Amino acid sequence: MSEALEVIKSEIIKRSREEAEKIISEAKKKAEETINSAERKAEEILAKSIKPEIAVMRKRILGAAQLEGRKMILKAKDEAISKVFNIVEEKLRKIVNGEDKEHKYEDILFKLIKEAASKIDEKELIITSNEQTLAYLNNNLKEIENKLKNEGFEVKLKIENSPCNCIGGIIAYNNSKTKIFYNLLEGRLLKLKESLRGKIAEILFS
Repeated sequence: MSEALEVIKSEIIKRSREEAEKIISEAKKKAEETINSAERKAEEILAKSIKPEIAVMRKRILGAAQLEGRKMILKAKDEAISKVFNIVEEKLRKIVNGEDKEHKYEDILFKLIKEAASKIDEKELIITSNEQTLAYLNNNLKEIENKLKNEGFEVKLKIENSPCNCIGGIIAYNNSKTKIFYNLLEGRLLKLKESLRGKIAEILFS
């Protein structure tokens, strides 16, 4: 084979390779463009299809967060209100123990007994309470009966020496126990707690 033929052959092979590489490169480029275009379209379609779901999920997440936030606020408010009543309960304990200068437990106790006498409306009243209160009542029974008489209640008081677990106040009943009147301090506080909860919340958080 002549040298010229070899050169032509070599050039043909070279050009063929270059053209092949060019074709392959263009094919790869077009393929990449096609793939990229398809990916973009797929992403657009996917975005369109899941966008409503994402919005729903976002609302759910925000809703859950807001709900949790409201729960935390309500819990904090309840804790604050409970703290107020814990302070009041501690105040009652101090009154019962004679540690409060503003209120005398003996005066409060007499009012509770008078209220029980009015509600039960019997000639004889049996009373029980905690140990401290029972000790006071045993030592001052006649005086309390006389005070009741002066206020229009002709009633004989008997002490049930079986102490109950309470802060203070009394439980009173007739001989047959068909009429029982609970006039304990914590019971009064519980009633106030239910009726004043809204008012206290308004004072604390308005």
